[in-house]
Amino acid sequence: MLQRVRAVIFERAGGEDALRDAMPQIVMEALEFVLDPVRTARTRLADLDNVEKTFIGLKVEHFFRDLIDLPKGLRDVSLDGLDVDIKNTIASTWMIPPETYRNAEPVILIAAAHGKGHCSLGLLVAREAFLSAPNRDLKRGINKHGRDSILWLVKAVPLPLSRWDGIDMAAFRSLRLVQGGAVRAAAFFRAHVGRIIHRTVVEALLHDQKDPMKRLRINGGARDLLAPDGILLLSGVYDRPQAASLGFDLPPDTFVAIPTSSPKESPS
Repeated sequence: MLQRVRAVIFERAGGEDALRDAMPQIVMEALEFVLDPVRTARTRLADLDNVEKTFIGLKVEHFFRDLIDLPKGLRDVSLDGLDVDIKNTIASTWMIPPETYRNAEPVILIAAAHGKGHCSLGLLVAREAFLSAPNRDLKRGINKHGRDSILWLVKAVPLPLSRWDGIDMAAFRSLRLVQGGAVRAAAFFRAHVGRIIHRTVVEALLHDQKDPMKRLRINGGARDLLAPDGILLLSGVYDRPQAASLGFDLPPDTFVAIPTSSPKESPS
């Protein structure tokens, strides 16, 4: 049964390597969706209350189901004629509901171990022998025998750094009020020289601009404003070779401000 589920997931995800690449992104996107850094200034899992933490699992489920492009069935996903539960944990175990373990159904287990910096995805048949005693809601955790029986599809893959890692969110929120998109962008990159910045952060910073990326370019954009300070603003789409020559591996959809040897003199 598990091999059947495994084969369908790999096929729908585009292969084992594609699934391994996608899962860390899914987990991080779910976490950042719930944290909502722009509106709440929160960037850490510890900033969430217990109710909010439950929403992470819900978003992971949504994003995973979207990845494999399968509908919700009687359980969380209808997979090749099987109704399969998806359970996520940010702790050390998963809680399996009675409607799943009564009939020893397969379950997809996702571990978003943000505190440990990695994530995993596995499969298990929810047999009685694999489960601990029920709690008040009749949900049951997975015992050692069950953990040893998990068929791992993705195991302890490192999570990417948050796109908001190292950004002072209070200062960021204040900067969003500054008039002029190019001025705002230049101020932000001036304060984050040498830090690779994702497009998502730039779009949030320039939330009121119809063409936010235009505010970073030459001909009146942040590049022109930073040049007199000896700062070069590079794009992962257009300037990746130049960034590499300066020691920065710049993925697409990212930017970096790099100090040049000396500031340029402003024209008199």
